[in-house]
Amino acid sequence: MRITFRLLSHDDLCQLRSWFQDEELSRRLSFPTDEWFAYVTNEAAVRCWLALEAGEIVALLQVDSDDAARGYLDLAVRPQLRRQGYGTAILASFLSGPGTSYALLEGRIAPDNLASLACCRGCGFEISPEPDADGFLRALYRSP
Repeated sequence: MRITFRLLSHDDLCQLRSWFQDEELSRRLSFPTDEWFAYVTNEAAVRCWLALEAGEIVALLQVDSDDAARGYLDLAVRPQLRRQGYGTAILASFLSGPGTSYALLEGRIAPDNLASLACCRGCGFEISPEPDADGFLRALYRSP
């Protein structure tokens, strides 16, 4: 699996929005509205990439940062590709590619999201043993 990345464009919204017909994805992440698109493409502290395999979009990754070294990561794998190893492959490729811009990446994962927890563990994230005040587990990755 060869994963490449490019920044999100307006032409991608239709395809991304179709992913949210999937109940699991729409339960975990917010629908990509026009306001969200403006935010991820115009704010200096936010980047949004598409992960591609053989030219096809396989995932969306968004990183919001509060400083140059720390980013907050969201990852959405195209629903039809779940449970096939894509999440781990995409995250590993991101960490050795665009993710190297961040000394620390943090994700917040619902305790019942076992696939995301396994994906993060498999890529070297440290998972907090207890949920935070909002009920999420923190997943932390420190760049080598």
